[in-house]
Order: sequence, then C-alpha cells, then structure tokens
Amino acid sequence: MDRFEISVVVPIYNVKPWLSECVNSILEQEIDVPFEVLLVDDGSTDGCAEVCEAFAAKDPRVKVIHKKNAGLSAARNTGIDAAQGRYYAFVDADDRICPGYLQTLYTACEEHDAYMSLCSLERVQEDGSFYEPREIERPVAEGVFCGKELLQNFFGPGGLTYTVAWNKLYRAEVWKLLHYPEGRLHEDDFVAHRLFWRCDKVVCVDKILYNYRNRNGSIMLSSLRPESFDAVDGLVDRYRFYVEKDTAPELIDAAYAACWRRYMYLCGMIRRNPTPELVKAISKQQFVMQGLLDCLPNCRAMKMSDKLSAARWSMMSAESLCPLKKD
Repeated sequence: MDRFEISVVVPIYNVKPWLSECVNSILEQEIDVPFEVLLVDDGSTDGCAEVCEAFAAKDPRVKVIHKKNAGLSAARNTGIDAAQGRYYAFVDADDRICPGYLQTLYTACEEHDAYMSLCSLERVQEDGSFYEPREIERPVAEGVFCGKELLQNFFGPGGLTYTVAWNKLYRAEVWKLLHYPEGRLHEDDFVAHRLFWRCDKVVCVDKILYNYRNRNGSIMLSSLRPESFDAVDGLVDRYRFYVEKDTAPELIDAAYAACWRRYMYLCGMIRRNPTPELVKAISKQQFVMQGLLDCLPNCRAMKMSDKLSAARWSMMSAESLCPLKKD
C-alpha cells in the first residue's frame, strides 16, 4: 500500500461545470511529498461520477468513492474514514486551490510541528473571475499560535478564515473521534471550535491560496429553509462548549451574542416572506433560545436594545412574530 503524506478530500454533489477545474487545481500542485485525492461522489445525478472515474483512470493518486446521497457532512466523513495521509485537507468541488497551496501549508506544519495551518482565501464569481474590488479574507495576524488563542477571532472580521473546513491543512490525529454532524447544514459551526481547541500550534499564513466560488445554487447562498436554523444550533453548540471548558468570559459572551444575532437575523428574513414551514421552524427553535434566556441580562457583548428584542422574539408566538399573509 502506498504511503501518502497528505489526503485531499473532495465532497461532490452535482457540480459538474466546476469539477474538472477543481480537481486539476489539486493534481497540478507541486509538492515534494506524495498525496492522494479522494473524490467522494455523494450520489450526483449530473455526470460527476463519470468525470471522477475519468480522473481516476488517468492518475493513480485519484481514488473515487461513490455513495448514496446523504449530504456534505456525510461525504466529508466518508473521506476522513478512507484517508491514508498524515495530513488532511478539504476542498469543496466547486472551488479551486492556487499554486503552492499544499506545499505552503505542509511546510508551515512541518517547520513548526503544528497540528493545523491555514491561509487567506478569496471569493470569486460563479464564472471564476475575481470581484472588483477583490473580496479577500485574511487571518487577523500571521504567525504561530495556540489554537485556543484563535477562538476569539471566530467572531470578528476575517472570521470565515478560521471557521470553514477548507483553506486548511490538519494533522490526521486532530480528527480522532471527531466527525461532522450528518444531516445538518452549516456543519462547520459544530466542529471548528473543537478542532482549534485540540491544536497546541496553528500556523496562520497570509497568502491567498484558496478561491471560494460564490454561486447561486450553493448551500451557503441558497434560499431560506427550515434547516437554515442549523446555523443557530451550531453556534449554540459552540457557546455551550466554551461554557463547559470554562473559557474566558469575553469569549463566552461573544459566542452567546452570536447565537442571538444569527437567530434574529433568520427571523427577520422570514418575516419578509413567511411560509407555514418556516414559521414552524421558528417555533421549534424558540425552545432552544428560551433555554438561553437566563444569561441574557449579563451578556456584555449585546446592547440593551438587542437584549430586549432577543427576549421578545424568543417568547412571543412564532405566528405573531411572523404572521402569514392571508390570501
């Protein structure tokens, strides 16, 4: 069996127009260690399976896993379970990585004996062109940090740099007994804080090495649905994790405030065009939010006006908060 230093996991579902560009950007990486590419086809119906097999037939580094559709988390977990490398990287199948991505992040980990390295990222348009002005997310600072030191950066400018799965290289042992929650959207919000908590050393590199494609059909940009509240549940999980670990009060407050901001943002969006399904989702989410109310008065990361709105929007009936339009 070949020994790979890096396993690149690519979860795939109905992204045929962008898949070849993504895979080629990985296979064209110049790096002085062997790596494998795990293409996890999550039950695609648009011809992605055939594209994957064509790559595997041409390049022995490519391995294809076909599975029944179960969502992004399940596809990533399948890749984690099949990976043979000392390090893992995740690349979404409609994105692309830049030259030097693997070598830069690998060198950063090896030189500093780090458990994770991350880089700056740039959003690109659906056709792959750059925005004007450029839309770049950078780490707050370059250097070597304890993962726990970086948790506060989740909530400020550049937070996406830290919280997403991609734009990073991880030592395999970081993922021991840790997987993405299957059947959930916004899966990164359930996992990112646990990963950073486990990493004694994280190297932040301010080089733009990952291009994230904004496209109309992507999960992150899709229209509201009941599962959109998974984003709130992920942040509530993060807040409770910080409380359990007895982290700094300002970090707990920031995580707590983030829960309410996301909840009220979603409720505000639903109020514009409520549907019975979305109103029911609010009602279900209110049980979770009501369980957080005891800490609301003492949160130092929220304005009084926001606290009052949070209390009101969690206690009034969902039907009153978002009245359905009558025919």
